[in-house]
Amino acid sequence: MKKTILTLLVALLTAGAFAQTTTPVTDKQKDMKDLRKDVRDKRHDSRIRAHELKQGDKAEAKAETKDIKADKKDIASNAKDLKKDGVKHPVKRAQKQIHRQNVHRKH
Repeated sequence: MKKTILTLLVALLTAGAFAQTTTPVTDKQKDMKDLRKDVRDKRHDSRIRAHELKQGDKAEAKAETKDIKADKKDIASNAKDLKKDGVKHPVKRAQKQIHRQNVHRKH
């Protein structure tokens, strides 16, 4: 009888301890959103740079090149954070998500 009560008491205390522990909050969704935004910005800046080069405005194209480099740096840092969070191939995944959003937006 004592063993049964003691076992139930230990089981209840263990269940209570597990119920109080919280899982660590990861901000994967926020990081993915930032990554998608950076990829979109890089694509946009690349289009603008191509247009400026076509128009012959090299100063504006040079400024866009600096923006593209900054976006690439942001993409790399976000991808590194997401890899630490356990996301496989974060840049490729973000590009697929952007594609999916664009396809659904057109219809």
